[in-house]
Amino acid sequence: MSARSWSAPGWVALICVGTLAVAAPGLADALRWVPLLLGLVVFALPHGAVDHHVPRRLGRAGGPVFVAVYGSAVAGGVALWSLAPLATLGAFFAVAAVHWGCGDGWYARAVHHRPPFARRLDAGLFVAARGALPVALPALAHPAELARGADAILGAVGAGPAPAIAGPVRAAGLVAVALLVLAAALTSARAGRASPSAKLVDIGELALLTAFFTLTPAILAVGTYLLAWHAPRHVARLIATDPAQAGLPPRRALAAWTREAAPLTLASLAGLGLLAATAWRVPATADTVAGAALALIAALTFPHAAVVGWMDRRQAVFTVSAGAGGWRNH
Repeated sequence: MSARSWSAPGWVALICVGTLAVAAPGLADALRWVPLLLGLVVFALPHGAVDHHVPRRLGRAGGPVFVAVYGSAVAGGVALWSLAPLATLGAFFAVAAVHWGCGDGWYARAVHHRPPFARRLDAGLFVAARGALPVALPALAHPAELARGADAILGAVGAGPAPAIAGPVRAAGLVAVALLVLAAALTSARAGRASPSAKLVDIGELALLTAFFTLTPAILAVGTYLLAWHAPRHVARLIATDPAQAGLPPRRALAAWTREAAPLTLASLAGLGLLAATAWRVPATADTVAGAALALIAALTFPHAAVVGWMDRRQAVFTVSAGAGGWRNH
């Protein structure tokens, strides 16, 4: 299973949800939290539930020390919501942009091109564009809807509303995202070693994601992306690191991964319920429950992104190729 094994279902999901948002905005608004809440048990929350196995799979010791450090990082992320909620929200968005830009953007491109010799600037532009599309573009294209989601998170942890995005900042941000996407498309078009089909995939994904996040309200768009695009691709990458799973047919490999991820997924769900009922005292409304879920996902994202960053380093995703003038993927 490759990083793009499930690209077709991801494309279908984004096209269908985007079409729904345009054709039936009232229904799309009513369903805004469904992908995120569904993701708590399907892919989105589970996709980080086997992080503790990653070091062993890539030839490094993990064990109790790794689990203790990871758990402490999650606890620290939860505590940060009480100490500095706005700063934690900003850090969450920034980490998510880098995490998605590298994992859904450069890693998938690197594996698909085998290898994607490119200048450092090209790689940086591509990562920045792919990270800005699911994070910055929803906030800029649908600021009121994004504020609703941010307020749901902050309200769940007992904080005040998020500040509004000023008009000039929004306009400048939209121009910056557009320039990044154009630059990323150009880097793909001139990727010398890539096949024409690989270039079309890169450019097509940029076009699809730009249209999707422009047309679809932010909460529904980000939830759908996490559930149907980001998490499945990372699951495919995890399966590829385990020889026992990688050698199985896709359905059996997915079943094996699901069994492996189930214990910590259930533990995370139990932790969410405990936090919501005690520490955060969340009332049982869709916005506050979803906000609490996002707050926990943020706390989990910090160590998860660090593990994936270590995977990138260990798998030499961003390695300078001697004499090639570029970065190489192994």
